[in-house]
Amino acid sequence: MSTKKVILETALKLFNERNTQSATTNHIAKEMGISPGNLHYHYKNREEIVRLLYIQLKNESMLRVEELPKSIAELLNHEKVLIQIQWKYRFFFKEMLFLFSRDASLEAMYIEDNIAHRERISHSIKTLEASGELSFPNEKRFEFLIDSILMSWQFYASYRQTLGDILDVESVADVLEHTHCALWPYLTKTV
Repeated sequence: MSTKKVILETALKLFNERNTQSATTNHIAKEMGISPGNLHYHYKNREEIVRLLYIQLKNESMLRVEELPKSIAELLNHEKVLIQIQWKYRFFFKEMLFLFSRDASLEAMYIEDNIAHRERISHSIKTLEASGELSFPNEKRFEFLIDSILMSWQFYASYRQTLGDILDVESVADVLEHTHCALWPYLTKTV
């Protein structure tokens, strides 16, 4: 495995165990047993590492429009995959707003991706409505559902942390139940 890849894996491990503020490039280098200079030969700074980890997260989780779930069953299965990816990159969701305050280019990239992600969720939910699995009384309810799903997935770990809960993959996976409860009033048949 290349040194660049090992740096990213080590950074991901330390960011998840601690956070990005207390896991500096010096800590990453020390964990790997390399000099800080060697690390900086590969990556300019911690923000570059975070950006590349975000790109990995995006690449692992993003589906093309033609791959989006076309049934509630497919949606539920896809969410199970997504929660594992979200747990793998949990530091990002816990620190998202702080990371944006330190890196305007990451924030701009995320905003662009998030708008596109919202469109994919909207497309998927419209597909479920067209197939008769969901029904909405009006456009406003449809938009509220899309925003509720997006907010739940992005901020659930932070929310749980503000309640003093210990975060583990099971507690974070509770977001699946929130998504299902948000969908429930619009289901046309029991899943």
